[in-house]
Amino acid sequence: MAAPTPALTRTRLAVAAGFFLQGLVFAAIVTQVPTLKDKIGLSDGDVTILLVLVAVVSGVGSVFAGMIAERRTSSVALRTALMTIALGALLVGLAPNKPLLIAAFVLYGLGIGGVDASMNMQGVRVQAAYGRSVMANFHGVWSVAGIAGALYASGVTKLDLPLSVSLAVVATVTFAIALLASRFFVEAREVEVGSPTEGPTEGPADSTGVPWRPILLFGLVILVFYAADTGILTWSSVYLHDALDATKSVAPLAFAAYEAGAIVSRFGGDFLVRRHGAAIVVRLGASIGVVGLVGVVAAPAPPLAIAGFFVAGLGLAILAPLSFGATAVAVGPAAVDVAIARLNIANYLGAILGGALIGAAASAHHLRWAFVIPLVIVPVVLLVAKQFRVADLVEPTAQ
Repeated sequence: MAAPTPALTRTRLAVAAGFFLQGLVFAAIVTQVPTLKDKIGLSDGDVTILLVLVAVVSGVGSVFAGMIAERRTSSVALRTALMTIALGALLVGLAPNKPLLIAAFVLYGLGIGGVDASMNMQGVRVQAAYGRSVMANFHGVWSVAGIAGALYASGVTKLDLPLSVSLAVVATVTFAIALLASRFFVEAREVEVGSPTEGPTEGPADSTGVPWRPILLFGLVILVFYAADTGILTWSSVYLHDALDATKSVAPLAFAAYEAGAIVSRFGGDFLVRRHGAAIVVRLGASIGVVGLVGVVAAPAPPLAIAGFFVAGLGLAILAPLSFGATAVAVGPAAVDVAIARLNIANYLGAILGGALIGAAASAHHLRWAFVIPLVIVPVVLLVAKQFRVADLVEPTAQ
């Protein structure tokens, strides 16, 4: 396989920047919720409502991204969505009261859903141009950005920097990098396959004749992953502290261990796919995820639970990028943007489902049983794993 051209490499870096910015803004906002609660006077119930609202609105944003991609291109959709989350982050920091904060989160939710959909639209086109799996690496960049955003939030909190200032910095950085990177996104332009000078191309999106079967099959995997992922990210630290009597300094290590496993999975996942095929990697990922969740549920002490969360992240994190990649191959290049936008709705359905079921069990003081829920639903992935063989048929579309 020929080496990627400089143009294709620039495009890959630009699309990776979109994944990074989404992860950065998300973490910078979510990890400063305690500060936001103190500033506005929010209750735990208010925070829960806001999180559910963002999930619902994000689904709408994903649909809007598909409409923009269909009428224009996914590069326009991603550029617009990145600018929207930058503005949303700024307004969240500046909001002086609950009504304006809700309005700011609605705008942010629309943007985050739009970025979610359009960055994956762009990512699968870059993957098609490479002719080999690279989607897991893109999602790995998102995980790294999440850690960077959390560390940033921790730093500005220690410096006692006002929320309005800290999020203004994030918004400015997001706007500037998005403006620069968007010059190299996959654009709708005519080049021949194998061109030595151009990057990947983007044809017009087409919502007519989009096959629903791959969207439903791979959407099921997306739903299962995000249901488990949302529950783990939201309740892992609480589980360690309340159920296993971990100290407040040890409890956050559950979150960190899960994300560390996710990073290893995503940066190593593409190599495994190229070597063994997507279907085998999906089976392996789901199986390892189940083992990790068994460890979490059965853990008698914090160290074993932390190890379980690491193993869960190691297995589960590969499922989402491979689902997007497989969908792109299954529907074909003309319909890929619309298909990815539709598939991405399963992301938010999973987040709502996971938040509702796991949150209900956790709120009823059954924290250990709360993690039985993802343990039970993850094996569903094994039933459709063989469908991922389609992703092994990727051929380069342009270089």
